[in-house]
Amino acid sequence: MNRCTLIFIPQPQGAVHTLRLTRWHICVCAVAVFIFFVNCGLLAFTITRLIQQNRDLVGARAILDSQTAQIERFAAEMDSLVALETRARDVFGLPPRRSAAEHTRQGGQGGEEHDGYESSELLSSPSSLSGHRPAAGTLSALLEEARYRQETFNELIEHVTRERDQLAATPCIWPVNAPDAWISSGFGYREDPISGKRTFHDGMDVVAPVKSPVMATADGVVTFAAWDGGLGWVVTIDHGYGYKTRYGHNHKLLVKKGDRVRRGDVIALEGSTGRTTGPHVHYEVIYNGKKVNPYRYLVN
Repeated sequence: MNRCTLIFIPQPQGAVHTLRLTRWHICVCAVAVFIFFVNCGLLAFTITRLIQQNRDLVGARAILDSQTAQIERFAAEMDSLVALETRARDVFGLPPRRSAAEHTRQGGQGGEEHDGYESSELLSSPSSLSGHRPAAGTLSALLEEARYRQETFNELIEHVTRERDQLAATPCIWPVNAPDAWISSGFGYREDPISGKRTFHDGMDVVAPVKSPVMATADGVVTFAAWDGGLGWVVTIDHGYGYKTRYGHNHKLLVKKGDRVRRGDVIALEGSTGRTTGPHVHYEVIYNGKKVNPYRYLVN
């Protein structure tokens, strides 16, 4: 068929119209219709895809906003921790620590010298902005700061622990638990109560009723608990950090070598054993191998 005729019949009274189409015309129309429907399909597919992408972007934006809010809260909490650490370091007399970003930036510097740059070039560098901290607010920077602050807090805890242990090892209470205890002889030169000669007294004599509780004046380990000549029954405690204490003339020992004691623990009962004129406790404080005045350590 080389030719096709289309007849259009209007209302009964209208004129009849005819349209003669060749095979070429029919092919062109068919191709045009095919292209039209293909384009409609592609358009529908593109619109559907754009709608889905828009939904995905909206969801991703919501997740991003949520993560941003969490990062901001994390940053605020980190600032609070840094402020707390700064106050704690000030209380304990420790030098302040730099932030992780400042700590990382410490290093060599150099480069060629230039006469200057345009202001637009300077503004293109983030570090030139006023008050800017590199990578501030980013998750990676906050994680780095958190790891760095963990190290500084561990350092602070170690310092506080050392201070606590050293305080616990420092003699600071009366060696006798008795309300009417009093010092009969202090540290230094005196007239020996038995020989009458001028001798150096390397401790402090505390008088109290016989069998009054004798207490450890600091935490430590008993290194000697036995008879020691003129001092009678003696207890020696090593407190660490260079401190040792001795308690002599006891009536009875309540600890043995190797026992660990705490400040205030009863270690003996006051007596009058050894070379003495009456019941009392001969109390010595030894610091770094040297006997020092025990009175300076009586804080209560």
